Amino acid sequence: FAETVYTSGNDLLSLINEILDLSKVEAGKMPIDPKTFHVREVRDYLEQTFRHVADQKGLSFEIKTAGNLPNTMFSDISRLQQILKNLLSNAFKFTAKGSVTMFISRVTDGPYENLISFAVRDTGIGISPDKQKLIFEAFQQADGTTSRKYGGTGLGLSISRDLARLLGGELTVDSKLGVGSTFTLSL
Repeated sequence: FAETVYTSGNDLLSLINEILDLSKVEAGKMPIDPKTFHVREVRDYLEQTFRHVADQKGLSFEIKTAGNLPNTMFSDISRLQQILKNLLSNAFKFTAKGSVTMFISRVTDGPYENLISFAVRDTGIGISPDKQKLIFEAFQQADGTTSRKYGGTGLGLSISRDLARLLGGELTVDSKLGVGSTFTLSL
């Protein structure tokens, strides 16, 4: 019973924090504090945060960094971590078997050239093409119901997309139903 109360309290706190974040972003009051930091700090933080989740679910989990990656970047590390935590949490939530992999690299061509790309790829349930834009809207999810198998509020991707824009970046999705998804943050 104590564990249920504790878990419920944490879920409620998470919901309140998500609603507050959404309100701050929509009001233009979300504080951004950019600083120079080592990219490996982000990698190490995510490894520590999600390694036990992968082990508990029996999933393969890797964070791969490209050789062309700079040692440092200039952004708000706490907001960057918030976005990546949401993407990885979703990847683990919607993946029952297989793997979750994050690729961190410098984009070398196209419209995002010289940006840093954080791509989270999973072998989960995937998202149908007609639902891929919908998932970035507040309180929306691919299956459209509130009593779904997977839970959640439908705020995480909306907040993540807005935070990505505040940081001067973009959040995109590439997914195939039944195959998996790749969410890419370019900063």
